[in-house]
Amino acid sequence: MHYQLYLVAHTHWDREWYEPFAVFRDRLVALIDLLLDILARDPQYRYFMLDGQTVVLEDYLEIRPERRAELEAHIRSGRILVGPWYILPDEFLASPEAIVRNLLRGHRIAQEFGAVMRVGYIPDPFGHIGQVPQILRGFGIDSACLRRGLDDHPCELVWEAPDESRVFLIYLRDGYDNAAWLPEDEDGFLEGVRRATDSLRPHARTPYLLLMHGTDHMQPRPWLTRAIAQANGKLEAAQIVQATLPDYIQKVRQHLDEDALPIVRGELRSPKRHHLLPGVLSTRLWIKQRNAQGEGLLERWAEPALAWAASLNSANRAEIERDRSLLRQAWVHLLNNQPHDSICGCSIDQVHREMVIRFDRSQELAQRVIADGLAHIADQIDTSRLTSEEVFVVFNPTTGPRSDGVEMELAGGAEAVDIRDEAGRPVPVHIVGRSEPGLRVAFLAEGVPSYGYKAYALQRIDRIDTSPSGQTPHLENEYLSVEVERDGRLTLHDKVTGVHFPQLNHFVDGGDRGDEYNFCPPPNDLLIERPSQPPTVRWLENGPARQVVEISTVYHLPATLSQDRRARSEDTVEVPITSRLTLWQSVPRLDIQTMIENRAQDHRLRVHFPTPFRIEQAHAEGAFEVVERSTKLPTVTEDWIEQPVPTAPMRGFVDVSDGNAGLLLAARGLPEYEVIPGPRGATIALTLLRCVGWLSRDDFPCRRGHAGPMLETPEAQCLGGYSFEYALIPHAGDWRDAFQQAHAFATPLRVVTITRYPGGLPSALSFLEIKPRELVVSAIKLAEEGNRLIVRLYNVDDRPIQGRLRLYRRFSHAWRTNLNEEILTELSPQDDVYTLAVRSHEIVTLAFEP
Repeated sequence: MHYQLYLVAHTHWDREWYEPFAVFRDRLVALIDLLLDILARDPQYRYFMLDGQTVVLEDYLEIRPERRAELEAHIRSGRILVGPWYILPDEFLASPEAIVRNLLRGHRIAQEFGAVMRVGYIPDPFGHIGQVPQILRGFGIDSACLRRGLDDHPCELVWEAPDESRVFLIYLRDGYDNAAWLPEDEDGFLEGVRRATDSLRPHARTPYLLLMHGTDHMQPRPWLTRAIAQANGKLEAAQIVQATLPDYIQKVRQHLDEDALPIVRGELRSPKRHHLLPGVLSTRLWIKQRNAQGEGLLERWAEPALAWAASLNSANRAEIERDRSLLRQAWVHLLNNQPHDSICGCSIDQVHREMVIRFDRSQELAQRVIADGLAHIADQIDTSRLTSEEVFVVFNPTTGPRSDGVEMELAGGAEAVDIRDEAGRPVPVHIVGRSEPGLRVAFLAEGVPSYGYKAYALQRIDRIDTSPSGQTPHLENEYLSVEVERDGRLTLHDKVTGVHFPQLNHFVDGGDRGDEYNFCPPPNDLLIERPSQPPTVRWLENGPARQVVEISTVYHLPATLSQDRRARSEDTVEVPITSRLTLWQSVPRLDIQTMIENRAQDHRLRVHFPTPFRIEQAHAEGAFEVVERSTKLPTVTEDWIEQPVPTAPMRGFVDVSDGNAGLLLAARGLPEYEVIPGPRGATIALTLLRCVGWLSRDDFPCRRGHAGPMLETPEAQCLGGYSFEYALIPHAGDWRDAFQQAHAFATPLRVVTITRYPGGLPSALSFLEIKPRELVVSAIKLAEEGNRLIVRLYNVDDRPIQGRLRLYRRFSHAWRTNLNEEILTELSPQDDVYTLAVRSHEIVTLAFEP
């Protein structure tokens, strides 16, 4: 057989990693300068791929603006390939909506320069979410190319998403650098080409083989075209063609019957052939927390607030456009923190220090847009029938009607406060703190409409606020009761199902001899599971709105590892751990805030939640889906390049249930969990800290070889104070009966204070109502261009459903669009209700014209 060897010249660009951004950018400028010079003087050097991302164009042109026209000309002609991404993200740590924003921005920039590479090129993320095929299809991309997450598969596959969307998949079995090290000399070049092709040939179904001539930060080789010409004169039964990745994929597809190809389904997380590096889920967890905060502000608050404000007749277009620009910039700052080496926490310390500034800037801009949008809405609300001059509005960014706790700040003083809705119904409320500027008040907002708001009146009164002080550590509402045990653990009783959950909130600490990429316990590990002294338990609040109990403990943990890293040290340090339990009236959820002063190194601290359910699989929230994962691991793995681990990623929750009852654990920005099977039932373990001191090491058995340079990273030991927020939601049935409470926990209600005003909006309003519950709203935003309202939702269930959607006002036109916001079909409402047929696990994007 005569083979055609498609050689793709490229670079893989880590924007920051073992050097900070500024150092790598200097190298990027040198690389693109050289590339442009090569393209100018060598017409035979046909193509170069800039790693599938467009942020490199921005980074380069900030230093070399005078070369934009030259760069753009080569992109328009197809010699330089860019996009479809803005940055190459970690798919499990970036939210699904952040992934969509990433592709939207990547497309926008690439189109401005002339062309988008229409391949889902994702060479280096640490595993892949299952919905990637559907997401790519939503941007008109029907092929993908990747390395990690597969094992002994052939080079050509079909990848199927949970909704059965499919893309043609090129598997980089030998990496994105299988031809990177070809030397300039003729004999060495020929030998390198032969080795690469010999390795691929048994696994390819066509006579077209892919040689990836590039690797991390590699510059283009000026001698490449000469070396190819020389090699083609001596290769037997083969010819090298300098080509593009789209060219190669098109040629292979023409030669294949795709219906006969093997199909891989859902998420790709095998570590058999390529490092998966799952420890990054818990490295520098403060990064994951900041990222989740930033995504929540943008997706749940800033985008919807701007979109609803823009949909009002009173909207000021100039202000809307200003806030739209601020919002775009906020997304840029956040997306620049989501490349896999950044958000994963697996870089040098300086890289992650610089991330703090980007997080801050993103959140500052988001808060500005939120304040503007909510204030504009609140100013239009008719509050004239409320019974007090002090009026405020509670906004709900999730489904509803929702009853949940709210804490708000009030200027001035009072002995007590009374809060009522428009009908005059009082709500549970009490003062939780006093200071010179004013009061902190906790109250229960009841029945706040779906994706909407509800106005309340507040009155200050002279009676003493008599919040009773409890005598025993027992919390209770109509759904749950909670006892604090003598050792500080909890017993939770679900009053609806009658199920008891003892020994919850149990802290377990073990050693870690791994690095930023992989957790690895020392062979002679020592687990610390009990505090060094009895806990101190005290009431903080016991009022009509909520009960709060604080549990303070001290653990003596080994200070570090032994010198040979095979055990934990005999020296210990005190690590205080304090948990605050909050139980709101009428809310079937126990909220927990745990604060830790970490003084130990080289360890992993987790909190355990035993259940009585004997199960073999658990469910975790993923990207546009809830993923079912087995609790069992592969058994014969001695020849694997990396050992499989029982920890796994989650977005906002993980659930264990037997179908009749269950326990859902929700967490804010804590993406690593494990479900540990046991004879009495499964235990959920949530990682709070994973503390290591090296970017990469090669002296532990969990992974073969280095994952990066062997550099010390002392700040990855995460010394100092940290705070973690999670919640327990016992329930009947399965996760479907509890996930809305997890989403509520992830996004607390907000308060905006206003003045009484006879506005045009009612005192309570749902901007958007959607049924059934299995249709989850993931985005409410303005379109990328124009004034259309975009609403995105997905079917979280494994069966097709008929959805019903109603907006607060009539819109002139409505369409289904793809993820790139391109119109597909027009929608017509019946009695102002839009009916949607939604496949199982399908993502649906809707556009509404005001």
